[in-house]
Amino acid sequence: MLIRFTVENFLSFKERIDFNMIASPEDRFPHHIVKNEDDAEDIGLLRTSVIYGANASGKSNLVRSIAFAKKLIIDGVDKNKNIPVKLFKLDKACLTQPARFEFEFKYKNKQYAYGFIVNEASVLEEWLFEIGVNKEIMVFERQEQTIDFNFDADLLTNISKDEKQRLDYEAQGTRRNLLFLTNTIERDVDYFQNIYEWFDDKLIIIFPRTKPTLLSLLFPNEKDDISEKFCELLHLFDFDIEEVVTNDIELDESNIIPDTIKSEVIDDFPHDKEKGMMFLPQFNTAIFKKDGVLLSKELFLYKKDNSQKNVEFEIKEESDGTQRFIDLIPMLLQLMNQERVFFVDEIENSLHTLLIQKIFDYILNAPNIREKPSQLITTTHEVLLLNTALFRKDEIWFAEKNKQGISHFFSLANTEIDDLDLVKGYLKGRFGAIPLFQDLNILGKEL
Repeated sequence: MLIRFTVENFLSFKERIDFNMIASPEDRFPHHIVKNEDDAEDIGLLRTSVIYGANASGKSNLVRSIAFAKKLIIDGVDKNKNIPVKLFKLDKACLTQPARFEFEFKYKNKQYAYGFIVNEASVLEEWLFEIGVNKEIMVFERQEQTIDFNFDADLLTNISKDEKQRLDYEAQGTRRNLLFLTNTIERDVDYFQNIYEWFDDKLIIIFPRTKPTLLSLLFPNEKDDISEKFCELLHLFDFDIEEVVTNDIELDESNIIPDTIKSEVIDDFPHDKEKGMMFLPQFNTAIFKKDGVLLSKELFLYKKDNSQKNVEFEIKEESDGTQRFIDLIPMLLQLMNQERVFFVDEIENSLHTLLIQKIFDYILNAPNIREKPSQLITTTHEVLLLNTALFRKDEIWFAEKNKQGISHFFSLANTEIDDLDLVKGYLKGRFGAIPLFQDLNILGKEL
């Protein structure tokens, strides 16, 4: 679970901003909090958060910052390539300074702080600490090409002299433009696997145009329980879809995949692997090989006609809202079954207000999700979610950009707004974070 994220000198964040999921002393909705009461070092973490702000206030930049950091950790940078860091541009002094990123998170009953400072040319600093309410234990610290290890830290205890030498060797061999954490994975050093795994598998980012690989959940067909849950969610959220099925169609005969994409698939498919798989999320299809023939596994929906017979539909025949909700179903299924941290930018995209409210109500109150250590964090313009009957105050955040183009974040935690109409207060500018328009009459005269 995410505890805290900080970023500095990146995009619209000139100064260090702090976004966190730490629960305040507020006593409302205790089931919105995940905490191990038996662990004195554990802290209460919120399961959801919504972030408001005007257009260009910095909401999406928060998500982009996390996406950049994740990509740098997971994919690294090729040799002799610059790190594609986007520094704050509205102050010339910032263009000569590095950017800073840090994540505090909980995974497998341990809490960690991992971060780095980078410019376009190199990683200047990098660190990993094990943390808690009353502890902060260094695991490793990097100053440019020098990396120091604490072999008394839990992650590095009881390793042999040879393994210590190997760690030193890998540290010395880490490229200037590559994170040490990334290098350890590339070099099959296992001590930091859990740290990397959290970023690679547990932290998931969804932008408005993101198309999840639905078929990775539904393939192979033996996963009947997943298919059933997929349909259950469609029924629960009032979509008139009776069944979701997959059909295997020869690639040449597919009506969903354009010919140009078919040619690319034929060229790129790993033909030496009979069980190879290539997902095309933009078309809700998966390509695989059977008996030497490329097949397209395609997703179809069935609805009842006026004689109660099933009629087949392609997903592209559905409304934008239905397609958007279907794209979010993998998120709901994973929140239901696994530990995940989802950042969703503009969750209201193409979705009805009441449907978004139902999504949060489901995540916060459905018994099969409430027990999972998962989180959903979203940016939104949907003011009807500003509702203390749905959220705690510490779950509501605002992004605001000042006249110098610098973004700031703040939450309603510890504020006295219990009896306030949040929607009216927000739209009247009580919390800032709204657009300020010029007088249209003045604009008319100028034109």
